[in-house]
Amino acid sequence: QRGARIIASAQAVEDQRSRETDQYISLGNLIGDAGLEGTDSVFADETFDEEIRFEIGGVEFELRHVGPAHTPGDSLVWLPRQRIVFTGDVVYIGRMLGVISVSNSRNWISAFEKMQSLQPAAIVPGHGSVTDLERARADTYEYLVFLRETVGGFMESGGDIADTGSLDQSRFERLISFELLKGRNAQQVFQEMEWE
Repeated sequence: QRGARIIASAQAVEDQRSRETDQYISLGNLIGDAGLEGTDSVFADETFDEEIRFEIGGVEFELRHVGPAHTPGDSLVWLPRQRIVFTGDVVYIGRMLGVISVSNSRNWISAFEKMQSLQPAAIVPGHGSVTDLERARADTYEYLVFLRETVGGFMESGGDIADTGSLDQSRFERLISFELLKGRNAQQVFQEMEWE
């Protein structure tokens, strides 16, 4: 009613549509089916493939698709004058990122590098508090690089996917959800790297 537009990458909408049923099942498990009554899926009014720019109230916005990373549709929202970037799940701060079935860990590293090349003054992550490049690198980029290198070495030495939980990731145990996600992440990256 106020004229808001929903804008997303075409890849995000495609991913949302492909996982719509799964999202409803997960949400129903959390709040119960009765809580879903009256809930309708809403997708973007406007999509873009690589980049879209616009200005609202004198503020310039650039939306840049950088996925697949955590999900296929990951995009950055860049405010060039302010040098602020909203990263969505390209950056996690203070908690372990989650590599899921639709993630692409190799391209996630590239997505981070694209964000880094902007040299932002401030980063608003998908998870965690506003931060700077140094902290973003430590909590997200370094973990992704470490995970791929560690899993890759494990695979080259003949390691089996069933044993990925034994990989030493203690360097990152400071991150929230470390115990919950470290094994899942290693297993998911193993499966991903098998097909690269």
